[in-house]
Order: sequence, then structure tokens, then C-alpha cells
Amino acid sequence: MAGVNSSFGPTSVNLSEAALLKAGNVYSVTQPDGSLPLGGAHPYGLYMDDCRYLSGYALELAGEPLVSLATADAGPATLVHELTNPELDGLPAQTVGVRVRRRLHPGGMTDEITVSAYGRPVKATLELRVEADFAPMLAVRGLIDDGAPPPERDGDRFERTGRDGVIRSTTVRGPLVRELDLAAGETEILTAQFELTPAPRAKRAAIQPTATLRTGDTRTQQLLDRAFADLRSLTSTLDGKAYYSAGIPWYATLFGRDSLITAHQMLAFAPGIAEDTLRLLAAHLGTRDDRIHEEQPGKVLHELRIGEVAGAELTPLARYYGTVDATPLWLCVLADHAEWTGDLGLFRELRPQVDAMLGWLGGGLLEYEARAPGGLRNQGWKDSAEAVCHEDGTWLEPPIALVEAQGYAIAARRGIARLLERAGETEAAARLRSAAAAHAERLERLWLPDRGYYAMALDGHGEPSRALASNQGPLLWARALEPGRAAAVRDALTGDALFSGWGIRTLAAGTPAYNPVAYHLGSVWPHDTAMSAGGLRAYGFDDPFLRVFEALLDAAANSANGRLPELFAGHARGTLAKPVPYPVSCQPQAWAAGAIPYLTGQALGLEPDGFAGVLHVRRPLLPRGVDRLDIVGLRLAGRSGDLSFARDATGQVALVTVGGDLEVRSDGPR
Repeated sequence: MAGVNSSFGPTSVNLSEAALLKAGNVYSVTQPDGSLPLGGAHPYGLYMDDCRYLSGYALELAGEPLVSLATADAGPATLVHELTNPELDGLPAQTVGVRVRRRLHPGGMTDEITVSAYGRPVKATLELRVEADFAPMLAVRGLIDDGAPPPERDGDRFERTGRDGVIRSTTVRGPLVRELDLAAGETEILTAQFELTPAPRAKRAAIQPTATLRTGDTRTQQLLDRAFADLRSLTSTLDGKAYYSAGIPWYATLFGRDSLITAHQMLAFAPGIAEDTLRLLAAHLGTRDDRIHEEQPGKVLHELRIGEVAGAELTPLARYYGTVDATPLWLCVLADHAEWTGDLGLFRELRPQVDAMLGWLGGGLLEYEARAPGGLRNQGWKDSAEAVCHEDGTWLEPPIALVEAQGYAIAARRGIARLLERAGETEAAARLRSAAAAHAERLERLWLPDRGYYAMALDGHGEPSRALASNQGPLLWARALEPGRAAAVRDALTGDALFSGWGIRTLAAGTPAYNPVAYHLGSVWPHDTAMSAGGLRAYGFDDPFLRVFEALLDAAANSANGRLPELFAGHARGTLAKPVPYPVSCQPQAWAAGAIPYLTGQALGLEPDGFAGVLHVRRPLLPRGVDRLDIVGLRLAGRSGDLSFARDATGQVALVTVGGDLEVRSDGPR
């Protein structure tokens, strides 16, 4: 999960309408006009390193708030807010134009404020009112108490000493109050700079995508551009390594599962992010048995917070390992990254961690049970308390064996076995393949023969949940099933109960526990849908794949800013013209942003064989409305190439040109 539970306090806040910016480890979440509420509980703010450095921001003319006209992107980490005046004493409405050009940068924010008098002189006071509370994000969310002393203010400087002993400050450079005296047609430009300390430590430049996608279809190009822009903005650094933060505002930090899945989605376009993410998570691999943090030797962490909550050890969530699937996913990403690079170097470098993770997988079904007071009751991606349930909504009792985690473990063992074989360790590879086969047999304990689909999970007594849910989709992604079972899962995922027309529901409509606006009980999560769609493609179910892919493209086109949110409601497409937003979902959110680039690569049939230096293209497809698509700068095993795909007059799609030194083998059109 990379969102906030539906129990979050200020539910009146609709983050789908928020204005968002991010530069490195600094990000802002504001109201649409760029303002921040003065006082009261709210999630808006200017944040750095998991701390809110600015909690209030109001630009007022003659003591009245300005009126918002429009907001527009203006380049990397930059927004422009167009504002005007309301009716004021002696000043008619819309006679003053105020343009705020806001740019975020490492260590702060700069607002260039342009004030223009239209048609008449303007004499009035322009005031910038600001507040800073220095609350950690987990305190903003209400998960911990904000028990530090209140901040102090000295003129244009706000500061607070945190419970970790660190002094954090926000300094405003520029006039907080300005007496305007403008002739008709005159313009004045003011600059307000917000300096945040401690300044971020020196960080390596973020890794940018090496490949881009270009198409003549305007709508699809806009959706792709938005996805890539969101992923660039979500790229963060820690210990000199780049990774995808899970989402803004709640999870602008390293998450094992989220960061790994997004890195995997982007392997064809930014393999360097995957390499850094693997190293970063390996550096924080569990080494001891620690019940409070749910840490175990060989276990990949769930969540890593920095700043005050970490320095003062205010909560185990600052370094928390309560996840059952991050460990096998790490192994899957390592194996697939090697297929793109054609290099065993990273595998050899991280071999001790690989062996520790394989040991953690154990010899039975992967299970979880919260060990820490206040730890997550559910430890798969659906980690809200009610998410893993029976048909009637009653919760499964632990230890719980999630179906998708078994698929990840099977794929992880098979992937690492391939690397072992390439490294000449044939006996170790054979043992690992045997372990994967045994796990595939255990997986069948979750098959429901009378229903024709897989259970979401088994409870501590071995009893299955009979609720039809999306959890079985990743079994296709993992290629963990024989063809007959795969066809049954296809039918379950694409039937009317799970497929809403916009995406795949987390829980089937018609189930007693179903709720289309519940976090995990009927909503649609784009990353979940994309993973299932990728699995459909892997098994050759091309028509269902295109149906689901095109649904997500339509959902993105009908969402705010052409952006797939973290999740949206599971209402059937025929009932409403647009997907219903989930008010407090992260936007942008990493694995939602990665969904469309990932599925585009899957549609084109890209299959890397880096060790042979060959890119295979299998049965290329294009979504409706797209007749040509180019990949520019695709890299495989140290080589680079440009590929062009086109649809002919009969509707068939084929690879038509290849440039560069990349060796490509195509099996022709579908």
C-alpha cells in the first residue's frame, strides 16, 4: 500500500484537486490556488525529509484573500497560479492581476509574485501570511503525537527543536507586507524565498529515464508525458542512491514493495533506478530478530522514515519490516534487471543478501502475522485491517497466507535459479527450481474447485477466503500457473464482477463485503490492474490484455491532469462518465504512474535477453487510436536502439524500423 487509510481525519480534503510539486526531497501539497490553510488540522504543506516546514500560506490584498483563476504547469518543479482581487472598498473585482510563479528546489521554494494594475491605479496592502509547525508527516497523519515544543518565530524566521535534538527552521526572504502604489497599467514584481534548514546533504543527481515513448496520438502522448513527468518528480535520493518515493503526500519516502514494483515497471526505460533501489534496500536488509520493528534476518523492509521520527525513535514505523511480499519482489526485480543488462555483476555484488532472502522465504507457504504492538494486521499490498476477509467481511485470523505472495516466491526462486545457472552453479540452480516446483504445488491449496478461481488467502487454520478478489492476478504476472489455471484466472479477472470497465476491482461486485468506495474492498488500483494485465499478456491472452490496458488509458484521460491516481472507486463504467476519485489518495503515486509506461512496453511485446544481447519482440500490439509508436533510446546490455511500430491498413501491428546498434528479433505482427 502507498496510501492513507480511509479513517484519516480531514476527509473533507480532496487531494485530487490539490496542486502538487516536488524537487528532490522537497515537495509541496497546496490548495488549487497555491495557498495553505492558516490553522486547523489539514495535510497541506511544504515538506522536506518527512517534515512540514510550512503549514500556512495566504496571500491577501487589503485583508482579503485573492480569487483563483487558473493554475498551470510551467516546467520542472514549477507551477504558475493566476489570481485576482475580489470586490474591495474602492477597488472593483478583477482589476488587479496577481501571478505567482512557484518553483521548488533542493532546500526550499521561491515565489515570484507579479502584481499588475488593470485599467486604474491601485493603492492597497499586499500581505503574505505564513505559518510553520515542523510536524513530522506521521504526526500530520495522526499516527504519532506531535509532542515537540511549539515553534518559535523571530520576524521572518520560524524554528523548532525536534525531539531528536535537531533545530529545523524556515526563513522567508522577501517582503511579508508590501504597500502597493501602482499606476494604471503598471506592474511590480516581488520575490519571496523560503529557505529550509538543515539543508539537504549533498546528493547524487537523480537518474533519469534513458528511453522515451513517442506517438502521433495526442491523447496517448499526453498520458505518457504525464506518467514520465510524475515519475521524474517522485525520484528521490537516499545515501546517494535514487529510488521512486511511493507517493505524495503521505508516502514521499522509501517503501520496499512500492519502490520495487515501480522500478520493475520502468526496467525498459530507467534500469538505473532499479539498480539503485536494489542496492538501497539490500543495505537496509533485516539482520536480526526484532519483534518491535517486525525485522527478521533476510527480510526486506516495508517502510523507512527519516527526520525526527527516526532520530528520536518515536515509532517502529520509522524503520518497519511488516511486509510479506517485498522480499520475493526484490529477488524478482534483481533477476529481471539482469535480463535487461546482460550482466551478473549486481547479482555477484549482492550475493550475501540474495542468500539471506532465499533463506527467509522458508520451506512452506509464505505467511504473516503482526508481531509488533500497533503493527500492520495485514502485510500484503492490501494492508488495511479489513482488506483480507471472507465473503461476509469478517477478517481472516493469522497467520495468513496471501495468494499473490506465493506467486512472487515461485517467480523469485525461478529467476534466481536462472542467474545461478548463468554463474555456473548448476546444482544450486536445480535445487532452487525444485523448491519453486514444490511451492507451486503448495499454491494449489488455495484453489477453489467449486468456484473456479483462487482464494484470496488462507487463514491460520488453513481455511480459505472464498471472496472473489484481484489478489490472484499477480499469479499471471509471476507466470506461476499452468495454462488451464491461467485461463480460469483470466475469466475471473475480466468478468463483470471484477472488471469495472475502468480497471479491475480489488473485491468483486456482488460480494456481501463489497464497497466500491472502500480502500481495498471494491476500489480499483491502477498498479494492481496493470500487474494483472501484464500477466494476461504473458500468457498470450492478448484481447483481454488490450481491453484492460485501454480501460486504464481511458481512466487516466478522464482523471485530473491526465494522471492515474493511487486508486479510484469501483463503480461500473456505464453508470458514470468518469472514474470517481478517492479523496485522499496519493497523486502522483509511483506505481500508478508507472502503470501506463509498463503496459505500453508489454503491448509492444518487449522481451529482453541481455545475456545473448538480443531484444525479442513478440506479437506487438497498439491500443485503439494509436497507429504508430516509437521508442527512442532503448538500452539493452550496453547497446542502444530506436524502434518504430506501426499499424497497417488491415489493423496489424508490426515493428517497422530499428535504428542504432541494438539487435532486435521480431516474430512479426499479431
